[in-house]
Amino acid sequence: MISIIIPTYNRSKIVNKTIQKTLKVLENKNIEFEIIVVNDGDEEVCVEDNRVKIVKNTKKGVASARNYGVSLSKHDFLLFLDDDMLINDSSVEIITNFINSDKKEKFCLNIDWIYPKTLIELCEKSNFGRYLTKINYISMKGCLNGKYWEPNKEYEIPVLSSAFLVITKSNFNKVGGYDENYPFSGFEDKDFAFRVKNAGINTLLNTTTSIFHNEEDRLDIYDWMKRRYREGVTRAKFVKLNNDNNFIIKHVFFKRIFYELVYLKRNIIIKLTKLLNYKFFDIISFCIFRLLTGAYIWKGYKDEFKKD
Repeated sequence: MISIIIPTYNRSKIVNKTIQKTLKVLENKNIEFEIIVVNDGDEEVCVEDNRVKIVKNTKKGVASARNYGVSLSKHDFLLFLDDDMLINDSSVEIITNFINSDKKEKFCLNIDWIYPKTLIELCEKSNFGRYLTKINYISMKGCLNGKYWEPNKEYEIPVLSSAFLVITKSNFNKVGGYDENYPFSGFEDKDFAFRVKNAGINTLLNTTTSIFHNEEDRLDIYDWMKRRYREGVTRAKFVKLNNDNNFIIKHVFFKRIFYELVYLKRNIIIKLTKLLNYKFFDIISFCIFRLLTGAYIWKGYKDEFKKD
C-alpha cells in the first residue's frame, strides 16, 4: 500500500500525463495506492478518478507541498514523484521488492531517470537543446556529474533526489519532513538528504531500469535560466541555514561585475543565441549558455543574501 505525492506548479498538461501514466501502470498491479496531487500554482488540475485527490497549496513552495501531501496520506509507504516523471512496469517491480524487503527500515530508494527518446531527438533541433545534451542534463547520471554512478546496480549513494523517492512514512516523520524555508526546488533535497543521513537512513539508487523525465515544456532557454536563478536562491538559503561553506559562491570582484553585466543584458544575449541556431556555431552558443547560467545563479544567490 503506497501513497504517491505529486507536487505541481502551473504544469497542468504535464502533470495530467504523469497522472494518467501512473494510473495505467498501476491498474493491473497488486498494489493498493492513492495519488495526492498538491497544486502549488494557479492553473487548475482536473482528473476524474476516485484514486486521485487534488488539493491546493498555492504558492507555498515544493517543500511545503510535499509535507502537505504526506499529512493527507493514508498509507505507510510514500512515493514522492515529480510532476514530469513517468513510471513504468519495471520501476513498480523495484518499488514492490523494496517495500517487501528488510531494506525499507534503513533505506530510502531512488530510481534512475532519463529523457524520453522523442525529447532527446527534439533537443537536437536547437542549439540550447544540444547544449542540454552536451552537459548531459538529459539524464540522472549527467545531473550527478558522473559521481556515485554505477550502471545496472542497486547501491548506496550519499545524496538523494525527491524526483522519484520511496520512503516509509515513519522514517519521513522521523526526519521531520522537508524544510519549508526553501521556496523553490533544488537545495531542499540536499537539506533533506543531510537529515536523512543523520537519522541513520541511507539512500539506495537503482540503475537497473530508467523512468522517463518528461520535460517537454522545459526546453525553452528563458524558463531554464529562471530555474537557475531559483537555484541560486535556494543555494543561498542552504548556506544560511546550514552554515555550509562548501556551497558558498566566492567569485572574485571582476567576475562578479562581469556576471552583473551579463545578467543586465541577458535578454539581448539570449536573442543573440537564437540567431546562432546552427551546429556550426554550437561552440560559441555553448560558451554563452554557460556564461548565462553562471550569471543567473550568481544573481539569485546574491539577491537572497541582500535580504539580510
